[in-house]
Amino acid sequence: MKKLIEHLVVGFLIVTPQMAGAAINIMPHLSTGIEHTDNLYLAPDSEESDTITTVSPGVTVEFSGRTAALSASYAPSYTMYDKLENSDYWEHRVGLTGWWQATRHLRWEANHSYLRTEDPVSEDDLTIRRSRETYTRNTTGARMNYQFGAENSLYADGAYRSLDNSDPTIIDSKEYSIGAGVTYWFNARWGMDTGAEYTDATYDDGLDDNNEILGRIRVNHRFNPHLTGFGVYEHTLHEADEDTEVDYTVHDGGVGVDYALGPTMDLSVGLHYIYLDVDDGDTKSFTPVNLSLSKRFQRGSITLSGEGGYNYTSLTAENLGTYEYYDVRLSGDYAFTRRLSGDATGVYGYRNYLDTEPSRKEDIIRADCGLSFHLWQWLSMRAGYTYRTVNSDIDSDDYVENRFSLMLTLAPPRPYRF
Repeated sequence: MKKLIEHLVVGFLIVTPQMAGAAINIMPHLSTGIEHTDNLYLAPDSEESDTITTVSPGVTVEFSGRTAALSASYAPSYTMYDKLENSDYWEHRVGLTGWWQATRHLRWEANHSYLRTEDPVSEDDLTIRRSRETYTRNTTGARMNYQFGAENSLYADGAYRSLDNSDPTIIDSKEYSIGAGVTYWFNARWGMDTGAEYTDATYDDGLDDNNEILGRIRVNHRFNPHLTGFGVYEHTLHEADEDTEVDYTVHDGGVGVDYALGPTMDLSVGLHYIYLDVDDGDTKSFTPVNLSLSKRFQRGSITLSGEGGYNYTSLTAENLGTYEYYDVRLSGDYAFTRRLSGDATGVYGYRNYLDTEPSRKEDIIRADCGLSFHLWQWLSMRAGYTYRTVNSDIDSDDYVENRFSLMLTLAPPRPYRF
């Protein structure tokens, strides 16, 4: 928490001088609800169920000036188990974002997020965490954007991410990254995107320390204002700090199109050939189709996306090395009436972990749906359901979980302005 406070103070001191006479918006809220899970520890069998009650006050404060803005939010949550005795705890969520338009062409952005929780399921980690001990995630980022033409820009960014675990069987890890890139259009039809990124990952045991260098180039050809074709190549060099670990190189080339099918519908599709070259080991290749399709309606939207490739587990509960993956996601939302809205998401993921002994392959399925209803101007309710399953070729890594939730939120319809 000390580091978190230091980041918040530094960010505030940087941005505050730029916001003389800034407007202040304050949005408080109070949420309470219950969640029932039929598999508290994500076990393959002998599942334990429990009902969890949460009470969460929170506030978001926004400072908005002519050339800069800062937003800070804090939402602690007291979590109470029905069956798990002497395990109640405080969950904490903190967020900080800010931007500064230093000149007409130069913009700085920064963000920080902090999460302390016991929930073993995370959008940031698809490996399996079976303990109900607390862990914290920190993410800090900064970015500089410089615009030097209607469509020409360059950027530089950096990030720090960490995972700290109370469970002594899970290894703490940190990751630092820096990157830079440029987008440039030579004329109305031909353009180019290029960039590079360096990442350094360290682990408390020191055995999995590694670094990656990624370079990419994309050539764009605009056939008309709605259709752009592209060719792209991405090169990743992964080097382990220990001689016992595996070094590898990923070559990813592809061709595709970005197509604006209409004012409310966008399509991007690319056919890729990905080649994994492992030092002193086998080589692998496959040809995934990367897809993104979105459609916006007057009352909602729907999005379909899919991609495949090779990656390395980092900031995860299990350090499993290199893996091949495919991910498909379908999500949508719709406002049935002024007060009633719904949302649904379905996700399928495939993981083939290449460095484990024995080899490990997993199919991951997650489905979420919910209904939100504004009971009164100040009070809203959400009922939700989540299904998640992991089907592994190692039986002890299987699990199925069903979650049901009901949440009430008390918040003013508009922020308090000063």
